[in-house]
Amino acid sequence: MRRYTQASTWLVGSLAAVMFTAALAAEGPTGYRSAEFGMSHQEVMARLAADGVSEVEVHETAEGDLLVDGALQVPNEPVTDLRYVFPDGSDQLALVVAFHPEVAQRERIIEELAAEYGEPWKEEMAAWWFEQLAGGMPETPQSLEVWGGEGQGTSQRGRFVRLWTFDDYLSVEYLDTQGFRLEP
Repeated sequence: MRRYTQASTWLVGSLAAVMFTAALAAEGPTGYRSAEFGMSHQEVMARLAADGVSEVEVHETAEGDLLVDGALQVPNEPVTDLRYVFPDGSDQLALVVAFHPEVAQRERIIEELAAEYGEPWKEEMAAWWFEQLAGGMPETPQSLEVWGGEGQGTSQRGRFVRLWTFDDYLSVEYLDTQGFRLEP
C-alpha cells in the first residue's frame, strides 16, 4: 500500500510536466492488457478477472480520482501490484501503473516493452523528462525509460509507457495524458 500512496502523491505533482510533454509522442499504448484507455470504471472492472487481476479494491482520493487497486497473478510471473486511475471528473481510464517487485527483471521488461512499442526514446529525451519529474517523486528513482509512438493518429497522441527503476521495485506506467485535465 505504501507504493500506492507514494504513486498517488507523485501523480498529482507530475501532471503538469506530463501535459507539457504530451505533444512529443504521437502513438503509444492503447491501455493495459484488455483494459483500454477511455473505458469506464464498470467496463474495466468487468475485465479484471479475465486478465488475472484479483484482490481488487476501489477507493477515491481526496482529489476525486477513482482508483482501482489489484494484484496481477498469472502463471510463471511474480505477483504484480496494479493501479488503474480514473481522474477526477472523468469515468474514463487514463493511467495504469504496474509495480514489479523484482528489479532483476528490468532487462526482460525492457525487451517486452520494446517488442510491443518499438525502441525507447533517445537517451537525451528520457534524461530531460527524468529531470522534470524525478524531483517531485516521493522516492528517488534510479532511471527512466520512455516509449511513445511516432505515427500520425490524433486519437493516440499523448500516450506513453514509462519504466521507472527504483531500489526495490520497477514501476511501469501506461499513460494517456488526454484523460487528465489541467485546472485553469
